[in-house]
Amino acid sequence: MSALVKTEGIVLDHILYRETSAIIHIYTRELGRQNYVVNGVRGNRKSRKTALLQPLNRLSMEVYHSPRKDLQRIKEFSLMHPMENIPYHQGTRAQAFFLTELLSKVLIMQDPAGEMYDFLNHSVELMDSAVEGVENLHLFILFKLTQYLGFYPNENRFGKESWFDLKNGDFVQTEPVHELFLTPQKAALFNRLLSADVYNLKQIAVNSFERNVILNALLGFYRLHTHSFGELNTLSVLQSLLHS
Repeated sequence: MSALVKTEGIVLDHILYRETSAIIHIYTRELGRQNYVVNGVRGNRKSRKTALLQPLNRLSMEVYHSPRKDLQRIKEFSLMHPMENIPYHQGTRAQAFFLTELLSKVLIMQDPAGEMYDFLNHSVELMDSAVEGVENLHLFILFKLTQYLGFYPNENRFGKESWFDLKNGDFVQTEPVHELFLTPQKAALFNRLLSADVYNLKQIAVNSFERNVILNALLGFYRLHTHSFGELNTLSVLQSLLHS
């Protein structure tokens, strides 16, 4: 039997389903990641249901929930905060698609986590507000998200000539015996973002090349600590706009 639940959610992505329907993947505050089948979402551009197709849209929802079902249904929903910048600027739109693809991979088995939902909700607000230094925001989000996923780097042991051990998530003073590490130069870049404040992203002095180094290191870190992470289809577009 389904229970009626009120919750908030962040749209991740969707897949087409039958002729006019879609399955929407949404990360909710109370229920974690859920899959909702929505009828009549395609074919009528004026339908308010098209809001369900926009990545990172934040919704207030009333849903029918059954723990035994893979597909749930939405009774009612409303758009909490219409997007002001993300859909209209290439750079932030590329960040949005990149972030939703990454979240779709790492939130597959996530249980409800109010603190992580609040962090992601605030991150979307910052991205849409075009905060100064927004070109570094996706890096900041990836770093901080590891706190909630359980593999946040040990930043307290960083030193001037430290290596970063990607396998163990730690700064070390001698070169690791395995090959999964960052050299001191790359580790210093890694730490620069790690110790950054979200409201001072504009003060992070990294060029496009260094930004790319940090991103590749982060993705390597995620692959080591996240099951079946794989490749990201949106990465090349993001790099062409923000990392070149």
